[in-house]
Amino acid sequence: MSQITRREWVKGMALATLGTVAFYDAKSISPTHFNFTLAEDQTLELIMGAIIPESSIPGAISLGVPVFVKTMMKDCYEAKAQQSFKNVMGEIPKLFLNENKKEISIATESEKEQFIFSLEKGKHGAEAQKTLATLKGLTIQGYMSTEYIMVKHLNYQMAPGFFNGCAPIKK
Repeated sequence: MSQITRREWVKGMALATLGTVAFYDAKSISPTHFNFTLAEDQTLELIMGAIIPESSIPGAISLGVPVFVKTMMKDCYEAKAQQSFKNVMGEIPKLFLNENKKEISIATESEKEQFIFSLEKGKHGAEAQKTLATLKGLTIQGYMSTEYIMVKHLNYQMAPGFFNGCAPIKK
């Protein structure tokens, strides 16, 4: 029986620890295939454009909030919630067509708002109501955290206080 040195023991323990961490990290990676179709993407943008429309200040679409919402849905929500969200985004054009007898893409802002209010009240089911609440929350969160809104309207400063290098030490 040979003696093991402290250096060999530490080396072995380090390799065992790294191997365990690498195994669990590789095991925890689960690829999510959450992608919107073109129609679902257009519906998402139409609804978000009605939630925070363009005016004298940029709206949700021009500030890139749809990218934020898609990223949050992909990275932070469970597969069941993602699928429910996708299903409702796919159904919204049909629901709008049945209610208003025209496509959502050619509807006026007031028609879109009335449709959103009906979704909010639960007229089209609890799943659509919950999806709209999620979409609305993510849209507002994404909009309020954009650089334009934070700097121009909320007076956000990354590092408040300024350094004045020319100030005398004693007054």
